[in-house]
Amino acid sequence: MNKIPVSRPTVTDEMVAAMADAVRNERMVLGESVFRFEEEFARYIGTKHAISVSSGTDALILTMMALNVRGREVITTPLSFIATANAIVHAGATPIFADASLKDYNIEPSEVRPGRDTAAVMPVHLFGYPARMDEIRENAGERVKIVEDACQAHGAVYKGRKVGALGDAGCFSFYATKNMTVGGDGGMITTSDDRLAADLRKLRDCGRVSRYEHDVFGFTARLNTANAAFGRVQLRHLDGWNERRRAIARRYAERLKDVEEIVLPPTGSRDVVPVFHLFVIQAEDRDALARTLLERNIEALVHYPIPIHLQPVYRDALGMSEGSYPDSERLAGRVLSLPIFPTLTDEEVDWVCQAIVEHYGGKA
Repeated sequence: MNKIPVSRPTVTDEMVAAMADAVRNERMVLGESVFRFEEEFARYIGTKHAISVSSGTDALILTMMALNVRGREVITTPLSFIATANAIVHAGATPIFADASLKDYNIEPSEVRPGRDTAAVMPVHLFGYPARMDEIRENAGERVKIVEDACQAHGAVYKGRKVGALGDAGCFSFYATKNMTVGGDGGMITTSDDRLAADLRKLRDCGRVSRYEHDVFGFTARLNTANAAFGRVQLRHLDGWNERRRAIARRYAERLKDVEEIVLPPTGSRDVVPVFHLFVIQAEDRDALARTLLERNIEALVHYPIPIHLQPVYRDALGMSEGSYPDSERLAGRVLSLPIFPTLTDEEVDWVCQAIVEHYGGKA
């Protein structure tokens, strides 16, 4: 069997044609496709506004800046890609970590304890599984802003509403490995706050109020028109792709349920509909299992082997050390991402499961 990657983006002739048409017939920056993509994405998520930007990281940074968190603290999880915390730092605030939950890998709501200087909480819907937003909001209190890092959770649902519409703002990434992409880097911010949306549109476009007048220190963080055109086509397929991811997750869960050496990820409930950006299991011998899979031409990756607080830059800046967030550290040493993407076949899923079962001495 050919090598099975962890992820594989879908690119069709329709998507390529949409990009080509935008390049030929629209302004290459802030063309018509950008504004249509924003309207369609806002409608999909269920917010009044969607503001496209050049990456998911920029979505996080600009949102933090627009909320004026400088000089204050923002609570987030140490179990995420480093961009989550970096955005807080780039906005002039201090990240304060709250440990992850062993049950769903997300920030543990009971660990969210705002102080006098807390400006915001940034939960991450990690691996496409919604965080427990009601509990997070209750613990955060009304004065603290909630910014969802939904960069891995396009289309996930929590209690009947899509993530990205549950806080004051939601931030999405369209990087190539995400559940939907724009044919390159890109991001989106969703909000129903008119003032916040206006500030974000200004910040992404050099801080301008007119062509040559600028009243804030802005950035060049716009989404290219061709990328927006590509994203519009992808968005139309997102729900179908997410349903296929859930079907793959169910197949994994059924075929691996009797492997006692691994812990399967949560599969959702009536209130929680995940989108399985990644299918992440836990195993004590994680690295040995990954080697076995690689020998079978199966790619398995670790997201993320070093919690943010133990990254060298955060050790130096914040004086962090091992043992600070034990559950996040435990998960970082055990998690392994199995292949999952819409075009993954049932035969390939079964091949992965067979390799795992046989690694532990069982019969597939």
